[in-house]
Amino acid sequence: MAKNTGKNFEDTVYGIIENLVKSNQFMLSEPYVKILRKPKYYSKDREANIICDISVEKYMEDPDRNSSLRPAIIVVIECKDYAGSIPVDDVEEFHTKLQQIGADNTKGIMITHAGSFQKSALTFARSKGIALARLLPDDQVSYILHMMHHLSYSNLSVGGRTATEIIRALTEKDYRSTEGERFYSLTGESSLGKLICSLLT
Repeated sequence: MAKNTGKNFEDTVYGIIENLVKSNQFMLSEPYVKILRKPKYYSKDREANIICDISVEKYMEDPDRNSSLRPAIIVVIECKDYAGSIPVDDVEEFHTKLQQIGADNTKGIMITHAGSFQKSALTFARSKGIALARLLPDDQVSYILHMMHHLSYSNLSVGGRTATEIIRALTEKDYRSTEGERFYSLTGESSLGKLICSLLT
C-alpha cells in the first residue's frame, strides 16, 4: 500500500480554494490574487524559509508588474491528512509559523480529513483566531471552528445544533452528519467563503 504523503488531500483543498477565488466567493478575490502551492516565506527568527501547504495572497497592485510588492493579506492553509487526533501542539506550531510569516497581515486555516482535533486544540485555536475545519471523507466540508468572541461554548446554538454536537463533529474521528449538512461554523457561517470574510474583518 502506498504511503499517504497528503498530496491528494492538498490537491482537493487547493481545488476548493481555487474555485472559491474564481467564483468571487472568497474574500481575497481578483484582481491581484495569487493562490500558491508550497509557498516559501522568509522567517527572521529562523533565518530560513517557512514552507506552507497552500496560501492565498492579496495585493493592492499587480504583483506581476512589480516584483517588490508585498502581499497586503496572506491566508495560510495547513492540511493535516492523518488518521490520528491532532494535538494542541500542532496548532501552537502553526500559530508560531503565522507569527513569523507576518503577524499583522496573516490569517490561518488548518484543515483535517480522516482525523479529528483534540478539544485543547479547539480552545487554543479559538484564542488565537485560527480556523479549524474538517473535510469529511465524502469531500463535503462539514464543520468548522474559528475566531470567536464567546468566553465559552456554553449555551451556544447554531442552526438548531448545540455546541456539544458541533464540537463532537470536530473532535470525534468517526462523527458523521445525520442530515446531509455540508458546512457549519460555531458563529453561523455556511460556507468557506463566508468564513474567510469573518477571518478578515
